[in-house]
Amino acid sequence: MSGLAERNGGRAGLAILALILLLGLGLRVNEAWEGRDPVFDAAAYATIAANLDRGGGFTLGAGATQPASNYSPGLPLLAAGIYKLSGGVHERTARLALALLGTLAVAFTYLIGRRLSGPIAGLIGAAAIAIYPALIEYQGMLMSEPLAASLLSGAALAMLSASDGGQAWRWLLAGGLFGGLALVRPEYLGVALLVSLVVLAKNWQDGWRKALVPSLLVLVGVAVIVAPWTVRNAIALDRFVPVSTGGGQVLFAGTYLPSDGDPERVGAEVVERHPQLFGPNAVEQLRLEQILARLAADRYPDTETDKALSKMSKEQLWDDVSEEPLEYAGFVTRKVTRIWSHGPRDVMRQPGWELLHWALVAFGLVGLAVLAIQRRWEALLLATIFVAITAISALLVASPRRVLVMMPLVAALAGVGAVACRDSLARRWQR
Repeated sequence: MSGLAERNGGRAGLAILALILLLGLGLRVNEAWEGRDPVFDAAAYATIAANLDRGGGFTLGAGATQPASNYSPGLPLLAAGIYKLSGGVHERTARLALALLGTLAVAFTYLIGRRLSGPIAGLIGAAAIAIYPALIEYQGMLMSEPLAASLLSGAALAMLSASDGGQAWRWLLAGGLFGGLALVRPEYLGVALLVSLVVLAKNWQDGWRKALVPSLLVLVGVAVIVAPWTVRNAIALDRFVPVSTGGGQVLFAGTYLPSDGDPERVGAEVVERHPQLFGPNAVEQLRLEQILARLAADRYPDTETDKALSKMSKEQLWDDVSEEPLEYAGFVTRKVTRIWSHGPRDVMRQPGWELLHWALVAFGLVGLAVLAIQRRWEALLLATIFVAITAISALLVASPRRVLVMMPLVAALAGVGAVACRDSLARRWQR
């Protein structure tokens, strides 16, 4: 017990950690119990999960505005599994289970911060994630971000632990968590591949054969989780789809220059520029996927919607880069600013919570700089994740929800940065 206390800042540190974890759990369980009006994606996840439980398959049913395959399968499959165990479609039960999983992000943030810079850094990061409003609000509906935040922080922690040496299963575990993350947020499949290359680079000095083993173990862990769904897609969709479809849609929306980087403006801008395809109230009556489907059908009438949009996206991306490089550079800059400048949900626009977000990002950058000097492997791993997701957002739809998944890692780094600033001020004061 004394050893446990010593590793966690003494009895006081353990007590504070327990209070933070209880606070994070309580806030999430309360939100899950009360529930919240679902956003469109949450309603879609709930519908798919209910259909799975009732034997209807992975579908949104008649009248859906887009195919269910456009949605990532991880959350609906998990919710459907909870429904099977609870004996029916009990969404509150699923939300409560997700609240428990979401609380793991608080614990993982602490453990990462403690590993990087001691217990105080961990406590600072954990406290921030325990009360971060956007993560808490999404626990009141079936949304993937809190679950993805726990999976990503858990995967990063497993990767850091595996790098200490030891059994191969640690690398497999890290890969498995990245695989689970890819089923919840498909863009992280590419991130997992990049992380495996970082692992290869880290161990290269030991010879390429020894370096290749942990890198391959990470990929095997990913494949074990993702491959069954990929095989299912090959049978159900009759084509190779690693996780989900809809890539053409998000690529088109993400590269549509007239939107000025705001995904909520894409539909209105398309309607305005193609009035011959839409009625006078199309923006109010149609969702974005319906607007883009109509545009794709007009441009490539004999091509499947997603493939047509993918082709159109590549065409407009090439035109923008080659003909208007400065304007496109500004477009990308505004998108990156959009995703990092504030969290999702209206609550994050309130001054106090907006200040918390800015403080986490600012101190997180300081923490990353400190690690780049003191612990280069850890800095490289975390920077790879941040840069990869930022680049994906710059190319695809620029939603702050992508950054929300990374906030536990940002908060852990913010703890590192805050401790470094404290130590620097203390040294100056002693002079």
